[in-house]
Amino acid sequence: MTRIRGVCIALGAVLVITGFTFYHSSDFDTAQAAMDRQTVDCLTRGLTRDEKVRIAQLTAVHDREGLRPVYSDVLTRCVVRSDQWDRRPQLVTSARQVLSQDPEFRQMLNASTMELARRP
Repeated sequence: MTRIRGVCIALGAVLVITGFTFYHSSDFDTAQAAMDRQTVDCLTRGLTRDEKVRIAQLTAVHDREGLRPVYSDVLTRCVVRSDQWDRRPQLVTSARQVLSQDPEFRQMLNASTMELARRP
């Protein structure tokens, strides 16, 4: 009986180690990075013009909390894995960096900044 229990424990440990190794393999990391790039692409290209204008306005006034609902709405339109929800802040930060290179968005941001500067 003790021998069977020992064999079962050893087998369970091997399965756990194998699963952990598979989960953290380089193929998994490569696939995760590719999926993250697709999600960031969706977060930038999936924006409507109104959403870009809103993000530009919120960026001009440095309102990070106001950005959360905008990106949350866009993220729901993107196909994401459950583990990406945990990394949502990093994905949104990457999307904002990509968006900052978009010429149309830069014009919107400049216009929002100028409008903000004109206020008394």
